[in-house]
Amino acid sequence: MAYASMFRIVRTRVSGMILLAICLTVGGYPIRAAGQEKEAAACSSETTTAAMQHCENLRYQKAQQDLDSAYAELMKQLDETGKAKLRTAQAAWLRFRRADSDFAADAARGGTLAPLIRVTVLADLTDARTVELKKSLRP
Repeated sequence: MAYASMFRIVRTRVSGMILLAICLTVGGYPIRAAGQEKEAAACSSETTTAAMQHCENLRYQKAQQDLDSAYAELMKQLDETGKAKLRTAQAAWLRFRRADSDFAADAARGGTLAPLIRVTVLADLTDARTVELKKSLRP
């Protein structure tokens, strides 16, 4: 895959922290998606792929905890039919999340950046799903 093509894919999928690392190596400027300043600031001093991956793993773990909480809260509010539909939707979403993160990581197939891209996409998608589920909660 050509570098320019790979960079476009990576640029659209990874957080600002990862973009900073990639852009600095090619002399570009980082672009952050809305809402990612906090996560990027927490890890902005990381300079190695391993350190960035550790930071993203922590962010993913937090995102998963938040998702689990939102899911549990929503399940409490639903009747049996709603619960069954949410279980089905969540199972499909989990398959999508895994497949989409694997696809994004494939842009750096075989490289040390691939696991970092994967966990970043997992965290980003998990954050987005949490927001979706919270919209369904009744006050």
